[in-house]
Amino acid sequence: MLLDRKHKEEDYYLQQAIQGNRKGFEYLVTTYKDLAYTIARNIVLNKEDAEEVVQDAFVKAFGALGDFRKAAKFSTWLYRIVYNTALTKEHARKAVTIPVDDGVWWPAEAVSTGSLTQTDRKRYIDLALRQLTEDERVVITLYYLGEKDITEIAAILALKKSAIKMRLLRGRKSMKAALELLLPKEVKDLL
Repeated sequence: MLLDRKHKEEDYYLQQAIQGNRKGFEYLVTTYKDLAYTIARNIVLNKEDAEEVVQDAFVKAFGALGDFRKAAKFSTWLYRIVYNTALTKEHARKAVTIPVDDGVWWPAEAVSTGSLTQTDRKRYIDLALRQLTEDERVVITLYYLGEKDITEIAAILALKKSAIKMRLLRGRKSMKAALELLLPKEVKDLL
């Protein structure tokens, strides 16, 4: 019932945006900007580039709204644009820069502080996420933070469900290994 109302509301604002109504654009941006940013940030790994990617993706999406077919959900279509825009940006950056230390701090000794605060948990999970491959990071982000199911992630990334499941499995294993390295005693609290 609540989901039905949400879909109707989204359809209403989507139609408003297609007709050029500013309120429609504002609703769509407000609704989808956070996960769009998270997806971009997990690919480009840089706040400013991620913000630029999201802005570019929304501009592309709004420019192509007339071509949007409701075969997929709007969010799936939009996140696919974000994903492709972020990949393009990251591949262009890699082509012109020499990798240097990414600033990820790994303690010389594992941290053993007892219970972790929410801020500490987020920091260590972010550190562990940075150790994943780009493919694993995106799938983990969409699945856990974006709460997307395997089918929708497959549509967003244009991959088979089996590939998504494998990346999810590898990503979980890599996350666990990274967290066990950082926090051998506290890892159970995080997972």
